[in-house]
Formats: sequence, structure tokens, C-alpha cells
Amino acid sequence: MPNQEIRSLYEISQFPPQKNLWEYFLGIITILSEYFPVDYSVLFVRDSKKDSLRLEGLFGVKKEIHPSSCPIHQGTIGEVFQSQKPGVIHDLNREPLYEEMMKASKSSPSIRTPLLCGPLTSEGEPFGLILLPPLYGGKEKLREDLRFLTVLSALLSPMVKKYYLKEEDSKSKQSKTKPRTSLLEEILAERLNEVLNKIDPYVEANNRIGLLDEIIGYVEKMMIQSALKRVDFVQTSAAQLLGINRNTLRAKMKRYKIKAP
Repeated sequence: MPNQEIRSLYEISQFPPQKNLWEYFLGIITILSEYFPVDYSVLFVRDSKKDSLRLEGLFGVKKEIHPSSCPIHQGTIGEVFQSQKPGVIHDLNREPLYEEMMKASKSSPSIRTPLLCGPLTSEGEPFGLILLPPLYGGKEKLREDLRFLTVLSALLSPMVKKYYLKEEDSKSKQSKTKPRTSLLEEILAERLNEVLNKIDPYVEANNRIGLLDEIIGYVEKMMIQSALKRVDFVQTSAAQLLGINRNTLRAKMKRYKIKAP
């Protein structure tokens, strides 16, 4: 992977928790826009009460003029969601999400096409989508764009899902029923669990990206060090926090040359 891809993914992996999913998404896309010409991006998550996707993050376009929901079985977006594989929107006028917005007025925002569409998944099930313009530009670079989007989606999925679940809990007023660990700790555990499972077999099998040798190695080492410090370097406790067994933790400590005091 090019250095700018590795640097951007590393910065994203270290982005601290925010108050809500909307602010987290804006922070992530702001980081991405420092490395690539990203002038528009949108995040949708599945509405648990409706058979549709709802808007949970927006960058580059005013919320007032952007659709707040999206059909889950129509257009390229529907295909990407169902197949759990990234896709490309070539014509906004033929995509259900954008049809009305494009016809609404002459002042409709300029959204570049083609538009990349990446699925967000958890435990083998899709729960959301992220859309953004090509990072490199030109049809000949679409394969590289989709390759990077696949890695980005895999890295963001556990984080977005954690925020999503917390906000759902808050809305249903169920969060007071039992003591809860901090958001950072919960995000830490789930993110590393995703990392240790190589995030998504689709990424490795179909894109042949050396995740563990590049960005994931940085994230993995950082998470292990953080977990060990939180529990005063008690390996059994650290392993439980990370969602792995003690032998796996010891093997990875040896691999990354992490020494206990």
C-alpha cells in the first residue's frame, strides 16, 4: 500500500472516541480529506425499526438538502448492502438515494461520480454503508480505490457498530440496567478482536492486501500495549479485555517485542 494510505489508516485507527457517531464520522473523513481529495462522504446504518438505511454521518453537503433515509433493496446501494462487497455508483440520477435530490432544485450539490460504496459488516452481517468519491481519480484507478475502501470499511466497521449500538441503547433507555465499561474500553476490545480475526476474509482473499504487515500491525501492537497498561501488565486480564486467550496474547507480545516490566 502507498505511504499515504498507510498513514491515513494509522491516524484513523488512533482517532479518539467522540460524543456520538456523527462527530466520529466527521473526524474520520476530515483525516481522510487531508490525504485525498474527499469533498463528500456519507454514512448510513440500518434502521432497526424499518427496512431501510438511515443517515448517521455526512461530510461536504448540508444535512437539510440531503436524503435522510435510503432504500435497502434498490440500486447499487442495495446490491452492495446485500452482497457485502464494495461497488461503484456511476449515475446519480439512476440511484434511488439521489434521484429526488438531483431533481429537487438547480442548486443541488455537485457530487462527483463515480461514487464509491463500501459495506460495513459485523459478525458476517451488513449493518451500514459508507460512500465517498474516488481517491485517485480516473476509471483506471477504480480497482485501487475499491481496494482501499475495503480496508477502510473493515477498519471502521467495529467502531461504527459500537457507537450505533450505544446510541440504540440510549434511545431505548436500557443502559441503566447494569454497570457499563467505558466506551474506549469496549471499542478497544471489539476493534482488536476484529483485527486478530484479520477483519474480513473478503479483504485478504479478493484483494490480497498485506493488512497485518502494514496498517494492522501498527494497530494491533498499539492495542496490546494499551490493554496491558490498563491492567498493570496482568496478562490474563489483558487477554480478557482484548477478547483473545492468554497464549495468543503471549505469542503476539513476543512477535511485537512487547516486554512486561
